[in-house]
Amino acid sequence: MWNLGVSGIFRTFVFSGTIIAAVTSFAISAIAYDGFQDWYPSVISPPSGHKYSCALTALPKDLTGIPASDKQFINHVYAMLLKALEAKLVMLDTLMQEHQSYGAAYARYYADTSAARQKIMAEPVPNGLLNFRNTVITAIDQQAQFFGQATKARQSGQPAQSIQNIPEGRQASATLQSAWAAMQSRYPNMSSTVRDSTYHHLCALDLF
Repeated sequence: MWNLGVSGIFRTFVFSGTIIAAVTSFAISAIAYDGFQDWYPSVISPPSGHKYSCALTALPKDLTGIPASDKQFINHVYAMLLKALEAKLVMLDTLMQEHQSYGAAYARYYADTSAARQKIMAEPVPNGLLNFRNTVITAIDQQAQFFGQATKARQSGQPAQSIQNIPEGRQASATLQSAWAAMQSRYPNMSSTVRDSTYHHLCALDLF
């Protein structure tokens, strides 16, 4: 269970294989902020026609309670998690509908998620945060595998609800909860706004 009282809603689908190189360009507007490059966008509205499953709030710029040595890493990783959860949201909503171009939707999801994954992997990791980084990457890969299989299932005519039985979906959910536990352990003095925002990014990325 997520432990901030947010009820999960199943909302995602998968593809087969680990995410690899991005197939499209991925532009980031980097702005210097308090000694680090700020990648996090000023607007976090969901893609048009979609809704977040959690009460997502923007990552605070000050990141109160996170040491200065970690702030750039957290800012950059959560900016990419926002990209990944937006891609997940569109893909899931597409799979829940009938007569959609599932293959084309998956190709876009794959490209966007791969680009975000690459950026996370390229980021220098402060001491003590490698496990968190690897846990986040594992969750993204598990979701990707889930979406690949779900895409194939929908293309073969299976109903939308059948994809809930794909095991990688539950695996990704458990992995994201592990990532949140790592954040809580690493930063026990996070301000309430930082805690709520970092929690809800991981919650919104979850499939359940």
